[in-house]
Amino acid sequence: MKLTTRSSYGVRALIDLAVMYGEKKPVSISNIAKKEGISNIFLEQIFNQLKNQGTVKSVRGPKGGYVLAKSPSSITVYEIVKTLEGSIFSERCIDADGGEQKVCRRSGRCASKEVWDEVARQIKSTLERFTLKDLADRAVKIDPRRSNTKSEVS
Repeated sequence: MKLTTRSSYGVRALIDLAVMYGEKKPVSISNIAKKEGISNIFLEQIFNQLKNQGTVKSVRGPKGGYVLAKSPSSITVYEIVKTLEGSIFSERCIDADGGEQKVCRRSGRCASKEVWDEVARQIKSTLERFTLKDLADRAVKIDPRRSNTKSEVS
């Protein structure tokens, strides 16, 4: 399994958008980058991937930036990680991301394959259980100043 800073930064940045979701106002890359301590260039690359997969939309203009393309309650952490990392599972045994199953040449005689299959299923299940809404609600609960609006995250 591999999870890089790309996923961590992507989730953190999307939490910011999820907190602001009810306001329908775009948030600039520079604003998020400064708040989260992430390089503008790196965050731009992350948002390009997320935009290509339909997770965020860009808004042009002087007050432009990014907004979520769909409700925070419909975006799972798994979806974000899969977009930014590709498969998070080693292909040593299988690709448990729902694509074609890739089995290594030793799988028929590998005593540990069952363990790796179960680890992959559990990781995927855990990441699918959490949505951006869940994380945004937690972020506002931890620090109520994060939200400029009194409305709930949708």
